[in-house]
Amino acid sequence: MNFNTPKTERITFLKDYYLNNSPMVLNRDLMPWKCHKSLYLYVEGWVKNSGAPTVRLRRSMAEAYMLENMKPVICNKELLAGQPDFSPFDKDEQIQFEEYQKIYKSGMPPIKGSADHTSLDYEKLLAKGIEGVMEEIKLKLDAIDIYDGRQAEYYEFYKCCLIELEGVLKLAENYRNHALRLADEAEGEEKKEYLSLADVFSRVPAKPARTFREALQSVHLFLYSLFGIYSAGRPDQYLYPYYEKDIREGVMTQLEAQELIDCFYLQYMNNMSAWATSSLMIGGRNKKGEAVENPLTWHFLTAIEHTRIPDPNVGLCVTDETSKELLRYACELIKSGCGQPQIWNNDGITKSMLERGYDKEAANWFTHSTCVEISPIGCSGVSITSPYINILNIFLESFKRCDDTMTFDEIYSSFEKELESNLKGILLREHLFQLERKRNTTDPVRISAFINDCIERGLSNDSGGARYNDIQPNMLGMTNVIESLNVIRELVFNQKKLSVGEFNEILNKNYEGSEDILAYIKNKVSHFGTDTKETNSLAKRVADTVISILGKFTTFRGANFVPGAFSYRNHEYHGSYTPASPDGRLSGDVLADGSCPVQGYDNQGPTLSLNSTNSWEPLRFLGGISVNVKISPSVPTDRLMALIEGYIKQNGMQLQFNVVDTEILKDAQKNPDKYADLIVRIGGYSDYFTKITRKLQDDVISRSQN
Repeated sequence: MNFNTPKTERITFLKDYYLNNSPMVLNRDLMPWKCHKSLYLYVEGWVKNSGAPTVRLRRSMAEAYMLENMKPVICNKELLAGQPDFSPFDKDEQIQFEEYQKIYKSGMPPIKGSADHTSLDYEKLLAKGIEGVMEEIKLKLDAIDIYDGRQAEYYEFYKCCLIELEGVLKLAENYRNHALRLADEAEGEEKKEYLSLADVFSRVPAKPARTFREALQSVHLFLYSLFGIYSAGRPDQYLYPYYEKDIREGVMTQLEAQELIDCFYLQYMNNMSAWATSSLMIGGRNKKGEAVENPLTWHFLTAIEHTRIPDPNVGLCVTDETSKELLRYACELIKSGCGQPQIWNNDGITKSMLERGYDKEAANWFTHSTCVEISPIGCSGVSITSPYINILNIFLESFKRCDDTMTFDEIYSSFEKELESNLKGILLREHLFQLERKRNTTDPVRISAFINDCIERGLSNDSGGARYNDIQPNMLGMTNVIESLNVIRELVFNQKKLSVGEFNEILNKNYEGSEDILAYIKNKVSHFGTDTKETNSLAKRVADTVISILGKFTTFRGANFVPGAFSYRNHEYHGSYTPASPDGRLSGDVLADGSCPVQGYDNQGPTLSLNSTNSWEPLRFLGGISVNVKISPSVPTDRLMALIEGYIKQNGMQLQFNVVDTEILKDAQKNPDKYADLIVRIGGYSDYFTKITRKLQDDVISRSQN
């Protein structure tokens, strides 16, 4: 079904323009939300509404003030618009901004715990429009019994939604008016394009979308208005009715549809910072469990080829009904070195969600919320990476108290007790964060208008109004723990090369003077990642321990703690303070980059490495895993397809690939200007290789290439 739609001159122009002019690309320190002019306006709105009766109402008034007063930004040749204003402050504004920053940091209730990272009910946005949703909310507001003070919380929630949604409507109106002003100054084709964009904004997001372009613009503007990290869900499904109608009626050609999707992707260059990522998912199955593979699935894959940018973080869901043709095209994209798409086991994830209490529709209708965290679309109050937990550091704390009299099982038991003891304090802090979210809110309240069942319950997402409210703590360094236990068992108990005390002394000295032991660990020990029964069973034991201990806890809202085991880019930071470990890792070095074996230890081919990863049943870790595989560009496409299909059949969960020759990566370190658009996969997301830190670059290079 590949249409071979070519990349247009417009897309080439816009990408080049954004690469050379977008502040989000040029300045790696900028945040994607509440930054520069928007932060200025948000705090100004907070100050102006000091008389609001509650913090939440005051926040919503500040959100609306920001949205109503943001300067619209439209670049030449854009078919979809919506990006932050980074024009410089004048002298007086800069002075005021510095004061507002102080208020934001110390004069406003702080944001606690995980924010955003969810996917909304975009079908509702497109079918009803914001005005239709506001009418639904007004009916709920009118039904409140003013004589019953217990309903005040419902009143507050509905008012907050209306205030913020009105702000989004004003934002769209401002974009429409700006497009008309630009049209007045333009001529010919350029004038027509500005008028066409103004016509789109006169319709959406206020009213139901009628066309494919209106639908894309409605989704993009609402996401832009949030200044956060939100998934676009499964757009090849919810956008398909608009696409099919436009194609059938001759309103739009396939080439025009492709160009619109390419423009949708390129807007992520203006709205995502260096350390943030956002996502969308395609393929797989629909809410009823029926296989999905339509022309839009192909268009969204083709957009990866046309744009070659890190965001959006595209996931392709694979089932036993996925066509060979589609999987082949995905593999060809992967081999081209663009870092996309990720591969997901759709049916395995659905089965795992059903086992954890999700209903059938939610278990079919899921997405990776940004990097690799799994949550249901349009009904999720799930808190992801809440928090990151360095379990290697916890293991090292337990191991340094072990002595020569202890058996291996006693050493393992010591780790279990240390982990549970630490989790008591860590998760109590998470409960308190959730309590603070309920009091003062974290996310913009308007997202709750598109999360079931918030409107029905009269409660925001932060207050527990969503249907599902699991919390997903993330286990950093889990495979370092597995490998450390493996090395201890081998050197201390099997080969008796060292005692526990001697090993701890070596670790205290960071292997200085024991380079022979370090070399032996790296080169002679049979490592996790080589598919041996002994290491795989140890991995399963560690994963079982994590699941078992978390199962003893209940969240603030009475839901489950569901772990993840990926790093994003935090394996660098958390490794920086972690002492040397028995797996051969030196003090301060990065941790393992997600859910795969320790860097360099899976050196007997990808099949054995993936078998090892599957041995600990990662589908239980709905909080997300990231399995990085580094392969040579010369690997045949059929071989890559077989690897993916075999991994899925063996109940694998997620796969992502780096397809760049190691020598090219080393040359890129020396000559970064030659490789400005070189993209690599990190711990669940993609990034420009030359713009990540040296430690992360070395981490990517150190992975075993197959």
